[in-house]
Amino acid sequence: MTTTPKGLESLIPKKKANQSITSKTSQKDFIFWIDINKIKPNPYQPRKEFNEEELNALADSIRKYGVLQPIIVHRIEKKNPAGGAPLEEYQIIAGERRWRASQIAGLKQMPAIIKTPNNREKLEIALIENVQRKNLNPIDKAEAFDQLRKEFNLLEKEIAQVAGISREAVANSLRLLALPPDIINALKKEKITEGHAKSLLSVRDENLQRQIFNEILENNYSVRDVEKAAKAGKVHKRVTSEIVSDISNKELLESKIKEAIDYDNIKLNFKRGKLHIDLEFNTEGELKNWLKKLMHR
Repeated sequence: MTTTPKGLESLIPKKKANQSITSKTSQKDFIFWIDINKIKPNPYQPRKEFNEEELNALADSIRKYGVLQPIIVHRIEKKNPAGGAPLEEYQIIAGERRWRASQIAGLKQMPAIIKTPNNREKLEIALIENVQRKNLNPIDKAEAFDQLRKEFNLLEKEIAQVAGISREAVANSLRLLALPPDIINALKKEKITEGHAKSLLSVRDENLQRQIFNEILENNYSVRDVEKAAKAGKVHKRVTSEIVSDISNKELLESKIKEAIDYDNIKLNFKRGKLHIDLEFNTEGELKNWLKKLMHR
């Protein structure tokens, strides 16, 4: 069971059973209906990208049922350029997805609880909301952890407490930021998985890392393929239809088959329009060693 870090308890309202959004949530938390155009996004929001399809689905639900849970905002006074009373603005602490969907749904106002956190608490609350609901991609999460570490001098164990995960998970997440920018971008765009990225981190040679990354994109390398290539220190190219398109070129075909199966002692024979591939082994041990090597590629 995840516990709320000390210091944030006063900022996160505890929802009661059958609670109405028109009543107060506790002795201190009142819900206000705020003009939606006065609400601004949280600059400490870890999530940088929002799924448009999911937002539209949430907007449909809001049109039908309304906003079932108020967002949390921070009231900011801004100087009025025309003079007179200061202008009011409300910065989102938690609930930006609901706010975006409410805009799509055409709402003019939405329910909100007003709090007064500091910048660190803004980041912590936004991080908790996203990580615990698994809405962040791996890079957004790593960058949020990095911001807590650099801007607020939090240790990995303290970040782990905030996020409700282990210290090792925080450390592994932060390591992703050491990858080259294009690999980081591929992970953000879900062109590769977090498993792929973590396996690429084990490749010390930059050229090999680049080769393996290209194989993931071009030939759909699995995480296991990446691990094998990293361990072997080389990329095993897969035979494609383009490579064997001209089977009349026996020498080229033989060369490509040898490369594909990682064995040199083969013979090709064409009989009655069929291709026969003969593999010759001098001893049983030679066959076993080849099979073992083939299985661990």
